[in-house]
Amino acid sequence: MHPLLMRSLALISILISLAACGPVPYENLQKSSATTNCLAQLKPRFSTIVYHAKVNVTGKHLSGLLLFKMMNDSITRVLFTNEMGVTFFDFEYTASGFRVVSCVEQMNKKVVINRLRSDLSLLIMHDIDFNKAEMLASGNEIFYRVNHQDEHIYYITDSTCSQLNRIETVGGKKKKIIVNLTEPKSGMADSVYLAHQSFEYNISLKQIAR
Repeated sequence: MHPLLMRSLALISILISLAACGPVPYENLQKSSATTNCLAQLKPRFSTIVYHAKVNVTGKHLSGLLLFKMMNDSITRVLFTNEMGVTFFDFEYTASGFRVVSCVEQMNKKVVINRLRSDLSLLIMHDIDFNKAEMLASGNEIFYRVNHQDEHIYYITDSTCSQLNRIETVGGKKKKIIVNLTEPKSGMADSVYLAHQSFEYNISLKQIAR
């Protein structure tokens, strides 16, 4: 094997080993002394909410209106349109699953839809078993950890569980998504900033007064 290639492979091996030995996010959290799992109380409840939305993906930008509409206790519709009223996608979250009502051809790809489905479900707490959330604490915050598929979801509240401060997902030893939230308004956060940590992809939302 060429000496330069051997050195390159050795360096890559060292970097991988160092990354693998890095700290696991939240490994130092302590068991919470809270006696009540109040996470279910913070699940968004609303009739219709409209956000001005900006989506940035690897240098490409989309903007428009993102509408959340609760059809009933078990069905929530999420619709994204541009300012001219053209629909980018229309999703339906149900108690038993998820359905694509419509989607423009450019976005109608499995990987794109699965990513959007997962990101938006974090905000509406879809398919979350609140009874299985583990309560942890750090400083003045409570971390409600939920095991979901191949990752941990952390819903992070203030010490009295009166407000949801942010949402974070962790896979392996890395944070995957961080969602910062402002005070709730009309049943959901007034502002939302969702950012993926491993690649350039973020969603910014700001509620529009109705």
